[in-house]
Formats: sequence, C-alpha cells, structure tokens
Amino acid sequence: MYLCYSRNAIIQSSIPINLYIIPRLLQAVITSACMVGIYILAKQLLGRPAALAAISLLILEPFFLGYQRFITTDALQADFSVLALLLLLLYLRGDGDRKWLVASGALMGLATAAKIPTLCLVPAVIIWIVLIELGLWRTNFPPRGWKRQIIDLMLWSMSLGAVIFLIWPALWVAPRQTFDALKEGLEKEADRGGHFFLGQISTSPGLAFYPLVLAYRLSPAMQAGLLACLAILVIPKLRRGCKKTPELIALFLIPLCVLVFLSTINSKFDRYFLLAWPELALLAGVGWRTIGAWVKHWGVSLQPRLSNNWVARWKTNRGIKTGVLLALAQIVILLPHYPYYLTYYNPLLGGPRTVQNLLTIGQGEGLDQAAHWLNQSPNTQEITAAVLHPTVFAPYFQGRTVELDKWTSVNRVVYYINAIQRQKPEPAVFAYFTAQQPLHTVQLHGVDYVRVYPGPVPLPEDLKNIQVPLSLSFGKQIRLLGYDLSRSELKPGEEILVTFYWKFLEPLPPDFNISVSLRNQDGNSQNRSDAPLVAGYLPLDQIVPGTVVRDVHKLTTVPNVRPGHYRLEVGWFSANKGQALETRDAAGKAQGSQTAIGEVKVVRQAT
Repeated sequence: MYLCYSRNAIIQSSIPINLYIIPRLLQAVITSACMVGIYILAKQLLGRPAALAAISLLILEPFFLGYQRFITTDALQADFSVLALLLLLLYLRGDGDRKWLVASGALMGLATAAKIPTLCLVPAVIIWIVLIELGLWRTNFPPRGWKRQIIDLMLWSMSLGAVIFLIWPALWVAPRQTFDALKEGLEKEADRGGHFFLGQISTSPGLAFYPLVLAYRLSPAMQAGLLACLAILVIPKLRRGCKKTPELIALFLIPLCVLVFLSTINSKFDRYFLLAWPELALLAGVGWRTIGAWVKHWGVSLQPRLSNNWVARWKTNRGIKTGVLLALAQIVILLPHYPYYLTYYNPLLGGPRTVQNLLTIGQGEGLDQAAHWLNQSPNTQEITAAVLHPTVFAPYFQGRTVELDKWTSVNRVVYYINAIQRQKPEPAVFAYFTAQQPLHTVQLHGVDYVRVYPGPVPLPEDLKNIQVPLSLSFGKQIRLLGYDLSRSELKPGEEILVTFYWKFLEPLPPDFNISVSLRNQDGNSQNRSDAPLVAGYLPLDQIVPGTVVRDVHKLTTVPNVRPGHYRLEVGWFSANKGQALETRDAAGKAQGSQTAIGEVKVVRQAT
C-alpha cells in the first residue's frame, strides 16, 4: 500500500499508516459502485458488447486503476463525472425522465466538488444541446425545442450547484471568501511551473504534452480500440453503417474539451487528463465491438472452412469473448506493475526507461521501499531525512521527515525521481549530491525511482565507518575526524571525491574556505580545489560548537598531469584576510597551513 502526494490528498505525517486502510476501503466501495453504474448506463447507451469491452478495458487500465487506489479526488472526479454525462446523454435521447436530469446534475456537482476543473465539461454539454436542436443528431436525439432545453439546462445547473452548496459548509457562512480562496488556489495551481518535459525543465510544457501523455499512458488495447473508433467516425462507409454515431461524437467531445482546456493552462500533469479516461474507454469499447464485428464477418467469409458450431458460438457470445480477451490482455500489461501500476508506460514506445527522459514521472512509487530500508538502521527514531514530498514519506518512515530544502540539517537525503529530473531544490544542490554514491537505490522497471544519500549530519555508524580516521586540529576551531575517498587511483582529467568529517569546537568567521590539493614529490601543487563548507550552504557562523559535519569536495585532475604518487593535502584559509588555520596532529605537532592527509596515485591513460 502506498499513498499519493497530490495537493488534494489527506495525508498527514502524524496519522499512523494503518488508519489509511479505512478510507481506502471506502474508496474501493465507491469505485466499485461507480464501475457497475458505468457499465449499466453504457450498456443502455451503446449496447452490451461495447459496454462489456469498455468496462473490461477501464477497470484494468493501469493509469486509471493506479489513481483509483489513491486517497485523492482525481479518481472521484472521473467516476462521478462520467456517470453524470451518461445519465444526461440518456435523458437527451429520451431514455429517462427529469429525475435522470436531476441525478445527472447532482453527480456532476459531486465531481465538481471533488475538483473544480470538472466544469470544463460544461462546454461539451452545451455543444450537445446545440447539435441536437440543429437536427444534426435527429436519428438518435430528437429536438425538444430551445425553450425546453434551456429550462432543462437550468435545472441541471441548479442541481449541480445545490450539491456543491450542501457539501461545502464554508459556502454557508462565507461564500465570497470561499470563492476568493478557490480562485486564488486555482490560479496558483495553473501556474505551478517546475515541469520536466522533453529532457528540459519548463514552466509550461507545450501543446505536445497531453498527446505525449496519451501515447505513453494509454494501454495498447485502449489505443487499438480508439483507433478503430476513430476509423468509424472518419471513414464515411463505416460511419454510415454505425447506428451510434451521434453517441460517439458526443463522447468524443468530452476528451476534446478536456484537451483544449488543459492545453490553455501552464501547469500540466498527466493526472489532469484522468477526467476523460472513462470516456476514452467507452470509445475504445465501441472500437473493439467493431473489431469483433469485423472478425465475425471474416468468420462468415471463411465459414466453408470453419465448423458451423464455431461461427454460431462466436455470433452468440462475441461480446463476452471480446470482454474476456481484453481483460486478459490488460492483465498481462498490468501485473508486472503491481502494486504501483503508475509505473506503467507504453512498452511499445520504450516504457519507463524512455519516458524518464521525456515526462515528469513518479507519484510516490518506491518511497515506501526507501523508508523500509531506512527503518532497518540502528536508532531509526533519531534519524532525520529530507525528501521533496515529506507527507508521502513520513507515514512509512519511523524517524523524522523534513522538506528537501532543509537538507543541510539532516542525516539522510532522499532524492525522488521527479526531484532528480527537475534538479530540486536547485541545480547546485542537486549536483552536490548526485556526484556522490547513493547509500541505497530503489529501482523500478529499470529506472532509479529513489536514491538515498548521506546528509551533512553524520550518524554514529557513519563516524565508525570512516575510511581514514584522523585527529587533526585546525587552529582552535576545527578538528578533522577523518575522510573518505571515492577512489585512490585515477587517470589524468578524472575527478575524485573527498568526504571530510569536521568537528567544530569554536565559532569560525564566515569567509573561511577549504583548500584540497594534490602535491607531487617535488613539492609542487598540481591540482587544487577551493570551496566553502558544504558548497556554501552551511554558514560557518551558524554552526554550534560540538557539531560534526560531513562535507564533500570534488577535485578534478588536469588532463596533462603526470602519472605518479601525489600527496592529498587539505587546509582552511581566508582569502579576504590572507589568513590560514594552523594544523596540528594528535600529538600537538605543527603541520603547517596545508597538511598531507593521504596519498593518491595517478596512472597513465590507456592508449
């Protein structure tokens, strides 16, 4: 079980993880009821074979199913809205009385209360009414007159508004303030920025975003059904032979309106299009019904070579058989992605390994595994971890969780895939950590979803495992407890990471930097790196005496450095004051301002 980090999720770190079982069970009951309702209404609107095919696709569609398991409003928005639209279409076709109209408005009100952008479906409803009254759908939707249509639309809207008013108590006491807050929230959501698209960080992905999402998020079975349905609408011969063309056009207008609306706002996420997923499944179901009819026609043409019993059985049960075959096809795609499902991306287009370079991915998948790994550490309750989505991570982690931008005061830094893609919290911090070797990696379908790095505050076990323990004093202010080397042998032009463990004894002026260099046997400094403590993100004058800091420095050798053995030296200095801290060893013997702490070997480049 894992949780979504959506803005609408009801996650709080203080709530035990077991308590999420109850709302998830309730979500499962609501989802199941909605799926039954969708099938019943789709059967009446499109026929049994199409409804069976559609519901088989929908309930096993990885992207749709993944969000149905989340404690978030995206799923409820999609479920309630499609029920509302199906009821309204049946009413407009004359299959029900005004009770159906009121029920449709109420369900649309529930969907809108779940997520305000549901209202982007209203233009599609208005287009339906216009097309009906113009007589373009006369065969299936008889015109009723503009007056009645306007009255019905008003009644539908009143039902929608009444539901929202009833379930939002804030509207009872402060309607204006509530709407102002909603407007402000929508504006912020529409301009969130910080997206990853086509390998770049973008404030607003372009018009290609949602077509690319559909290409990667829809299953191959859904895509095949949609192509068959599109063929029905585009090819005149097929369109004339379809008795449900107006219904198909009406359903097609839903994802079209959603696409147009979502393309106009800067903030773009794949889950926004979930609103139109059930309608896409219904269209795909009709497509597969048509494919079944083509198979039937093929079977009849081959009847002399096939047994009459086979053809008869196919004619009788083609809807059920098509539904079963589609369900099996969906299960084959779905099962490898259990239990997350949202790790699914179209395997025909390269799957997750390809899409990680194209779209922002990750909705919390794998964070539970990273937390479980950290929970195996000694004294887990005393560990502080920084992560981009702390409300998702905290329910699983037994220690303390903070935001990623507080990384300078933590023991472990948990980098999630979409933080890696967008170089959060900023590129320099991202580069500081990704140059290091992670302590643990959670890999899903060939993609590193989570990387756990050591933070600037070392744990007791980190200090026990220092590669080269030392006890060097730098003035009266600092003691070097030891260091780790990423490698002891390198080639010209390559880089080496040196991780120092500093213990601060007294306050130090803020303008001191750390110098790391390689010195050859002649005493000449060949390579040197001057950098502040923890890349400048941990001010020296804010460090409390007694604090131990883990500090990583990168030293790159020049391409023409000669092979041989080099002394690794380190020192503290202030360029502004022209001052350096004197170094003394454990016995108190002076070592100068730049002291040797080890040796590095430079070898020849292979020819």
